[in-house]
This record gives sequence, structure tokens and C-alpha cells, in this order.
Amino acid sequence: MLRKHKKITKKELKKDPLVLFAAKAIDFLKTEWVKIASTILAVVLVIALSLLIVKGKKRGEINAYDAALTALQNNAPETNDLLRKVANKYSGTESAAESIIQLGNRYFQQKDLSNAEKCYTEFIKKYAKDPMIGFNAYNNLGSVFEEKGKFAEAAKTYEQYNDKFKNSVFCSIMCLNAGKAYLLAGDKESARRNFTKITEKYRDSSEKQEALYYLATLK
Repeated sequence: MLRKHKKITKKELKKDPLVLFAAKAIDFLKTEWVKIASTILAVVLVIALSLLIVKGKKRGEINAYDAALTALQNNAPETNDLLRKVANKYSGTESAAESIIQLGNRYFQQKDLSNAEKCYTEFIKKYAKDPMIGFNAYNNLGSVFEEKGKFAEAAKTYEQYNDKFKNSVFCSIMCLNAGKAYLLAGDKESARRNFTKITEKYRDSSEKQEALYYLATLK
């Protein structure tokens, strides 16, 4: 004989935990849906506004750098001011990095060595994290010191690049630059050390023959 299932009463149904939870959830949504919807809408609006601000800033950055670049190409008198404005307003961006190095080059061409040094030094501190990007700044800063007659300081700058980027394809060039600068500074031993490094560590480089020439003159 089949056993009859006990019929669950309405009172027992109400005591079921899952049913109670569902009922409470429905009641909560009924009373709080306006607040929930408002919160979700506020979050969506904040995200949308943030995206608009970021896009607007990027557009402003591009426009400002394009204006500075156009002025640079036309050798306009306002070029330096426009490049500095981009470097300051959009600090940390690729446009700012390009503006600082271009500004340093402008100052160097204008024989304003003090400001050129400041720009290259600023670039090295903020943006020289890649050997390809950093090469111009270190090399140009060394050139500034050479123009000032500070040959030992120039040589140390070239060596600093090699210390920071040990596997860079530009290391042999910087060794040669350092050796020449040390010669001009009268430090033959440091010059020999750099020329020898080229012949031993960078023996396949195009700088090897020039390094051998200088080593021959130092004997």
C-alpha cells in the first residue's frame, strides 16, 4: 500500500528558510528598488563622466602637442613656450617626454646650454627608462657638458648610460664617447679603460677600429 505524502500546510511553508529568504528579498526590493536603481545610475554616470574626462584630456594633449610640433617645424618664436606648456601640463605622457627632449635640442641649438642641461636632466629623471629613448638624452647631456668644457662630467654621463643599460646596442658608442671625453679631460687611464672595453666586450662593433687607433696613441 502506497504511503500518502503529508501535505505541507501554509503555516509550515512560511517557516521554510528558503521561502522566508525569498520573501524578505522581494519585500526589500519592493521598498528599496528606487535607492538601488539610483545608486546603479549614479555609478554608471560617474564611469561615463570619467571616460569623457579622460578622452577630453587626451584630445587636449594631442592638440597641444600638434600645435607645438607645428611651431617647431616652422621655427616659430613661440615654440619653446608651447613645448614647455605640453611638458608641464601633460607630465608623464609620451607627448610630454617628446616635448622635453625637443625643447632641450632647441636650447642646445640656440647655445642656451644651461636650459638644455635642465631639459635633458629632467628627461633622464622622468622618462629615460628605455635604452632607445634614453640614449638621446644621455648623449645630448654629455654633449652639453663637452660644450661647457666639462669633459670629465661628460665622460661620466656617457658611462652612466652604460651602467643603466648594460645590454644596449649603444653601449659601444657611449664607451667611445667616454674615452674621447676622458682624453680631453686629461684622464688617460679612464680613456684607456673605455677604449679597451670596446675591443674586448664590443669587438664586433663599428667603434672597434677607432678604439684601437686611440689605444695605439696611448702607448
